Amino acid sequence: MWLILTSTFPVALLHTLTPRHWLCFVVVGHAQGWRTRKTLAVTATAGSLHVLSTFLLGLCIRSFFTRREETLERLSGLVLIGLGALYLISHLFHAGHHHDEDRIVREGAAFVALLFSLVISPCSASIPLLVGAYSNAGWTVLLLMGGVLLVTTLGVMMLLVGLTSLGIGRLQFEFFDRYE
Repeated sequence: MWLILTSTFPVALLHTLTPRHWLCFVVVGHAQGWRTRKTLAVTATAGSLHVLSTFLLGLCIRSFFTRREETLERLSGLVLIGLGALYLISHLFHAGHHHDEDRIVREGAAFVALLFSLVISPCSASIPLLVGAYSNAGWTVLLLMGGVLLVTTLGVMMLLVGLTSLGIGRLQFEFFDRYE
């Protein structure tokens, strides 16, 4: 049991340290003009859903599927490419630049996109640990693993988003805002 739990922590830590798990929240929060508190709330929501989707996917793989994880990864990649293409097309056919109007429309879309991006990309490194724990150790260890994943993921994401948001507030982006 302790081996599984102590293996879960470094996997979750290293997985969450990748910038794709936290930097997008800082950048989108800054672009939307969100206060750090709101950016952290969105981060916590997305991080919680990310862990939940990882946990549920581990259970589903163990219960129903045997080799479908790569299909989900491909599907999530295609969805992200599709969202990027949609943003590109929207930008190319956009008539003029009206940031105040865009911000009102885009806030909900930005929130959903941030949530969606983490929900459809589970922590694939922890799924074998979850499947193994489900097979061998039982529900108690599985729930403890979920707790370790949740606390580690949220702790690292909130720390990095909070610190980076404080630092990004000191940078001057007027040149880039004007010519984006």
